[in-house]
Order: sequence, then C-alpha cells, then structure tokens
Amino acid sequence: MRKIFGITVLSVLALSSQAMAANVAVITSPPTMLKLVVFGVVIGCIVGSWKLLSVLKGGLLFKSWQVFLFGFGVLAISQLIALLNDLEILSLPDFVAPALWAVVAGLFLFGIFEAKKTLD
Repeated sequence: MRKIFGITVLSVLALSSQAMAANVAVITSPPTMLKLVVFGVVIGCIVGSWKLLSVLKGGLLFKSWQVFLFGFGVLAISQLIALLNDLEILSLPDFVAPALWAVVAGLFLFGIFEAKKTLD
C-alpha cells in the first residue's frame, strides 16, 4: 500500500503542470457561445442520423444518409477545433475550421444529389 501511495505521489508531482485560470470573457462571448450551441445541435444530428441509418439498413437512401452522417461528423470536428482554438487549449492555423466547413458543404451537397438521384 505504501509503495502504491509513493508511486502515485511521485507521478502526480512529476506530471504536474502549470494551472491557469479560464478566460471567462472568451467563453461567454457571443461567437463562442454560438459555436457551442452549433456543436450541441450537431451532436444531436449525429445521433438522429445514426438512428435513421439503423432503420434504413441498406435501403435506397442509405448511401445519402451515410454521406450526411459523415458531413455531420466533420462539422462536429470543425466546431470542436474552433472551440478549442477560441478557448486557447489548442493552437491551430485560422484556416483549418473554415476549410473543414467547406468540406462539410461539399458533403451535404453530395448527399442531397445522392438522395435526389435515388428519389427520381
């Protein structure tokens, strides 16, 4: 027991890093709050499209909803990157999130064309 306690204390002391206070002004700013709301909505869309895919089970609209699900996933990743960038947890170039948004727009457009082709 003493050995485990000693190893735990040493690992906590060795792995400790500098703690910083959260920047409340950045967290409560309207653009960051909007990104947080969009991230929550996108997670709901991922869950809904996943349930819809389980109902379709390889039907005619399965491929288009797979594309929509992948688009929602990329949108969730881009919103998460933008949030982490705003909160200064992750430092990436400013063009990464908008580039992913362009990919999302392309995926949604492709999903719409697949659904239209199936329904025609």
